[in-house]
Amino acid sequence: MVCVPECTSVDHRNPLDRPFEPFPASALQGSIIDRFDEIVRRHSSRLAVSDVRGNNLAYAELAHLVDRIATATAVATASQLGPVAILLPSDAYFPAAVLGVLATGRGYVPLDPSDAPERNRLIALQSGAAAVISIRELAGRMQSVFPERLPIVAIDALGKATGTFRQRPGPNDISFIIYTSGSTGKPKGVYQNHRNLLHSIMQATNDMHLNYEDRMTLARSPSFIGATRDALLALLNGASLHVLPPLELEPIGLVEEIRARHITILRTSPTLLRRIAEVLDRQERLDSVRLVVLVSERAEWSDFDIFRRIFSPDAYLMVRFGFTEGNATRWFVDEAARASTTRLPVGRALADLNVSIVDDYGCPVLVGDVGELVVAGRYLALGYWRDPESTARAFSVDPTDPKLRIYKTGDLGRWRPDGLLEHLGRKDDQIKLHGHRIEPAEIERALRECAGVADAAVVARRNENGIVRSLAVYVEIRPSVHELSPRDLRSMLKRYLPPYMIPATINLIDHLPRLSNLKTDRKAIAQIDATRAAQLVNPSNDPLVAELIGIFESVLGDVGATSDDNISTLGGDSLQAVKVALEMEQRFGRSIPVEVFESTQTIRELARWLSVQQCEN
Repeated sequence: MVCVPECTSVDHRNPLDRPFEPFPASALQGSIIDRFDEIVRRHSSRLAVSDVRGNNLAYAELAHLVDRIATATAVATASQLGPVAILLPSDAYFPAAVLGVLATGRGYVPLDPSDAPERNRLIALQSGAAAVISIRELAGRMQSVFPERLPIVAIDALGKATGTFRQRPGPNDISFIIYTSGSTGKPKGVYQNHRNLLHSIMQATNDMHLNYEDRMTLARSPSFIGATRDALLALLNGASLHVLPPLELEPIGLVEEIRARHITILRTSPTLLRRIAEVLDRQERLDSVRLVVLVSERAEWSDFDIFRRIFSPDAYLMVRFGFTEGNATRWFVDEAARASTTRLPVGRALADLNVSIVDDYGCPVLVGDVGELVVAGRYLALGYWRDPESTARAFSVDPTDPKLRIYKTGDLGRWRPDGLLEHLGRKDDQIKLHGHRIEPAEIERALRECAGVADAAVVARRNENGIVRSLAVYVEIRPSVHELSPRDLRSMLKRYLPPYMIPATINLIDHLPRLSNLKTDRKAIAQIDATRAAQLVNPSNDPLVAELIGIFESVLGDVGATSDDNISTLGGDSLQAVKVALEMEQRFGRSIPVEVFESTQTIRELARWLSVQQCEN
């Protein structure tokens, strides 16, 4: 493991100064249910969970619902082994179902009602789910999704608890199986036990100085690990959990709920933070929030500026870097670091973890060099459910300590001289285009810096062999902007990006498709782009486009150019651009003004310009 550089300029201490009861390390010797029972005994009359549908449960009421769910689940699964799937919307029933399943000694598998039915069917089948917890209306709609007609436990049709015997869980029992997309597109089920999940809750509790007076949001899809962490952070500390689904409320509704409920801790993605800021007037603040924790995506310094604008001057911003398999770093953002980096760091390694950065051969890299993040600790995920090959590729055991697990994250990063870590994206997200390594997130960040742009998503267009041929970007324009063209954006991007990183195709759309947490739905964007690409001019049906493609391929020595390509996307240089222009002049007997050739970005646009010129003559 590489030694992390000593911190020299940025304070890494916890700046929060408020009374709180540290999460006891002794809780790791029991289960999540043991800890929840202790909290119920101490805070039975306090509000535990509330949602926008009018469900408000005190801890004693939540515990009673948990017991009824556990009893019904134990009856439904008495003759079957396996975890229990949870198919619920984002409301107060979700954390109750999680605790109910855990109380039976089984792990839970969250499903997302908004996901494609085939994905939910695949997850239920691959996980070996013994039953499904849902509500009657939703279960009825989704019944065909589940294999072999799994038994359904409908929370809104539960009878009284009958005291059916249940096996009480222990610290080594499975707590969850949460499915991620995986680099191949096939879902992978990350699984974890009670002890390791409790350790994650302990770390976050003590970092956030969380106490029973806090009011936390759950503003994420139940199918993501973040929803579990948010729910248990609140409910294992006596705080109140407020379930506020962003897609349902929309940003303005979310702001109203944060104000009305006097939320004190907001754990959110940078995307959702930006959406909240868009609906607030310049003078408006969310003053009840004492701590904002940015998770799920890489945050930028522009997000820090948003934080400073819309929250109290006394509030703190924390960034955490983690994954479904575990956590890695955290940092209370200190603006002193801004002078030495354009990229907002993600912090330092959490306690009980060793974070290193290695090259392709597994050797530690020097400070400032880029490599893959590798995390070692005793509380990482146990692996991928029923997938020993994927587990072996990602996880290993330290030969000197069998309790120490090592996880290759697939994320790229580098250490700064002050000991802070910069996250540089996923290894499998990087694109190699004409010899250049490109990170799509860098292009998206540059576009968000452009005036009038709300958000952007990059799509890599590939040929039949899977090789990236060009980049397309979909740009969401701010509602107040009416005169912004792709050409304008290309001109602005030249201030931020080298020519090879400027996408060949820029599409302006009113709204990017969103997931339930308001993050961009990249699968939907890819489908939209595939449809649009199929509708592009087919060179075989347009002789002029076909002839221009032939010229570009001849000069650049690159076969497979499309009507969306240009000199840059085909890896050409300025000399080759001149050769293409000269060849066009000879072929069509027409002078090509430099400004036309430079401003016309694609072969299709060049063909359109030539057609207009020919018609005018």
